[in-house]
Amino acid sequence: MPLNKKQSKPHRIALLGILTAIILIQNFVPFLGNIPIPPLNPTIIHITVIVATLTMSTTDGIIIGTIWGLTRMLRAYTMPATPLDLWLWVNPMISLVPRMFIGLFTGWSYNLVHKIAPKKEKVALVTSSVIGSFTNTILVLFFIYLFFGEPYAQAIDVDVSNLGTALLVIVGTNGVAEAIAAGIIAPLVTVPLRKITYRK
Repeated sequence: MPLNKKQSKPHRIALLGILTAIILIQNFVPFLGNIPIPPLNPTIIHITVIVATLTMSTTDGIIIGTIWGLTRMLRAYTMPATPLDLWLWVNPMISLVPRMFIGLFTGWSYNLVHKIAPKKEKVALVTSSVIGSFTNTILVLFFIYLFFGEPYAQAIDVDVSNLGTALLVIVGTNGVAEAIAAGIIAPLVTVPLRKITYRK
């Protein structure tokens, strides 16, 4: 099923409202936005953005991603968990742009796989979910490296010359865990949600 299938305007607004509420709850209620798997702490908020994209459209996924990014910035200003929040997550290139691109790359990759193998719906759902997850992880870490490389290296007690390697380790641990979670959970939520959304 290609994305961007038309919905009634009231239904779309209602679904966007529900997903926005879920994003807000995940951001402000402890443990609902993360899976505490020591020593990892992967986020699952990106899954809501992926589900929005796969259930509704690429544009709606970008909207929900934007809401997540803005909420993350607000939380950094009002409820900073660490001193890093006040100079990392208030930067829109780190907190906002990667979240918007989740919807974009999830939608693009889903449509591409669906075009190449139209009968492989599960493959399209899983692949696009994993790509959407890695989009968030890689872009966040890339912009941290680009804008705050030296101070971030000092904050995590790593020599700046080894920061790239340290960030790759994060991609290989938290990033992989988040991608696996997205590849499993997002399709499981999307399929029944589509049936409710598009039932005649």
